[in-house]
Amino acid sequence: MSIQLAIFVSGRGSNMEAILKSIQDGELDASVELVFSNDPHAKALETAKQFGIKTASIANTGLTRSEHENKVRELLETVSFDYIVLAGYMRILSAKFLSHFRDPRGFFRVINIHPSLLPAFPGKCAYEDAFSYGVKVSGITVHLVDEQVDHGAILAQQSFPRLADDTLETFKARGLAVEHALYPAVLREISNNGIKLDNLTRESIET
Repeated sequence: MSIQLAIFVSGRGSNMEAILKSIQDGELDASVELVFSNDPHAKALETAKQFGIKTASIANTGLTRSEHENKVRELLETVSFDYIVLAGYMRILSAKFLSHFRDPRGFFRVINIHPSLLPAFPGKCAYEDAFSYGVKVSGITVHLVDEQVDHGAILAQQSFPRLADDTLETFKARGLAVEHALYPAVLREISNNGIKLDNLTRESIET
């Protein structure tokens, strides 16, 4: 079953691009109805336009979170979508905003990717935090968004090793490669089989 997506980005949008390529290559049965950014100058918006995707931006500068989210919600009312996909969106979504996208089964129809094996290393500096801690194994998590930051039911996790000669840059590059494969794969599973509540867990699910 094809799914409709609204993708939220704040920067270059490499995960967004991986999703768009997966759709273009016929690997993911989905359509992206909108790519939205809180930064009008985000590189991801130009990339999305190259794929022929509708884009929009609403700068958050000078707005309260509530004011900004109200404008975003008004924008979303102009498009049809099944899921909001966060792909490097650097804004925390409030419980009030999320409440407008609650599935009848209880979860929010908002999906996020995070560069650690949650619940370890939440926050925006996960790669740096994991590397500084000295982990031997790190990983990537795709999860449903809830009212807490980098929390919510885990859809999939995939680990990758930290090598002895890794720099932070090579460590992050290895993680990004995993991100770019895992996110489209999770969306493909949702497209094929939906979200199975009995498979969701706060514990790790190795893929």
